[in-house]
Order: sequence, then C-alpha cells, then structure tokens
Amino acid sequence: MSAQRSEANGMTHRNGRPLATWILMLSAVVITLLLPDWRGTGALLPAGFMVVPILLGLVGAWLAHRAGRLGWAIASGVLGLVLVPGLIQTITLISGP
Repeated sequence: MSAQRSEANGMTHRNGRPLATWILMLSAVVITLLLPDWRGTGALLPAGFMVVPILLGLVGAWLAHRAGRLGWAIASGVLGLVLVPGLIQTITLISGP
C-alpha cells in the first residue's frame, strides 16, 4: 500500500508510523497498568481484562500489516503478547510469591 493512500485513510503518521497501531499499542499499555490493585483496596478488574491488551496488540499488528509496515506489525503483536505476562513476572519479582 502506498504511503499516500495510507495517509489518506489516516493510517500513517508523518514520519511513517501507523497512527492507529500506535493508539492501540498505547491503549494496551494503559489497560495493562490498570490491572494491578495499586491502592490495595482488593477491588480488581475482571479477569477478562487480561485478554484486552493481547487483542489490542493483535488488532494493531493487523492494521500495521495492512498499511505495509511489517516491523510495526511485529512490534505491536509482540507488545500485546508480552505485556500481561511481563506484568505478572514483574509483580512476582518485586512482591514475592
């Protein structure tokens, strides 16, 4: 897909980054950071929210692939798949089992 056509669809930022993929990647990071109980209230988000960052990463990867940005597609897919397990590992290392 040409850069002009991608820009016409709002898919590409000026420097060649797929804008929709960036928004979905940022959303995945934000939702992942909302998962832990930071205040210690015991009120957790439903377990289904652990799947949302994965879905956002994969949708971002699909959009980047459609825009012809294979590198961004790989980055978005990997980010979506790594966020929740990375959060779980980090919390386990910091707070212990």
